[in-house]
Amino acid sequence: MKLLFFAALGYFCVYIGKMYKYSDDLEHLCGCGLDIGGTLTKIAIARPGEELVLTFLKNYSCEEVLDHVINLGVQFCGVTGRGASEFRHRARCRRSEAKEEHIPQVFGVNEFVAWGAGASKLLPGSSGVELPYILGSVGTGTSLLFVNGVSISRVGGSALGGGTILGLGRALIPGSSFEEVCLLAQKGKRSGVDLLLKDIYPPGQVGIADNITASNFGRLAGDCEIERPSDADIMAGIMGMVGENIALIAAGMMNQCRTHTIVYAGSTLRNNPVLRAVLVRAGALLNHRAVILERGEFSGAVGAYQLGLSNWSLNQF
Repeated sequence: MKLLFFAALGYFCVYIGKMYKYSDDLEHLCGCGLDIGGTLTKIAIARPGEELVLTFLKNYSCEEVLDHVINLGVQFCGVTGRGASEFRHRARCRRSEAKEEHIPQVFGVNEFVAWGAGASKLLPGSSGVELPYILGSVGTGTSLLFVNGVSISRVGGSALGGGTILGLGRALIPGSSFEEVCLLAQKGKRSGVDLLLKDIYPPGQVGIADNITASNFGRLAGDCEIERPSDADIMAGIMGMVGENIALIAAGMMNQCRTHTIVYAGSTLRNNPVLRAVLVRAGALLNHRAVILERGEFSGAVGAYQLGLSNWSLNQF
């Protein structure tokens, strides 16, 4: 019995020692979260006593991103996105070859869970958003996630997104960048390409608002010859078509999930006031609340950091 008592006491002392060490480690812990996309790598960096630093790298290879993370001197890194697997592979190779180089612990995290966790972290208390809600991650395409405070699950999505906008923009103006098509859309008017209900029906005939879009680009489908719309009008019409259809699909998911709020986030909304306005206006017409999350493009990186921290913490015991 004495032997058992002293063994238990020894284990307890070791456990308490680890707890003190763990607490001290947290006070000096540096970590980061990565969301590695096709063009942009979003980064959330945590340093002791500081708020999360959010930044991004453009057109960096996974090897270059790894070099950047090593230079940050972080102890761990949570990673998600399309480049996560390659990044983890390169980190393992570098760790096996490293002699003096410090390679942080790398944890791969589920992309949808990371987005949900990160968006919840970035949502300001003043937003008034209550659980549950739908999170619309607007990237190359669009994913719709259900966030209820207990779990995060993908409930739907659309192939429409930033890839659609840039692809059609480049069909219109070859070689244009995403920033250029967004600026062009700001100069256009959708009335030059879209048909509204009031263009088809007399006022009050159908019993719904007459300023709702009846047909995206429908004005160009008439038999009468019309002057070709400007590139800016066409680009504004593309933004409208993508935004309205995302909102319609999201409305169906919201009815299914019994919520009236959607939070939109993603790189496609960054510096894109036209698409933002379309999503908010479409939400109002569909009787739900649409919130644009500021700096929402970093949701995946912030969530990757949080989940990476959880994994790092578990590995300390």
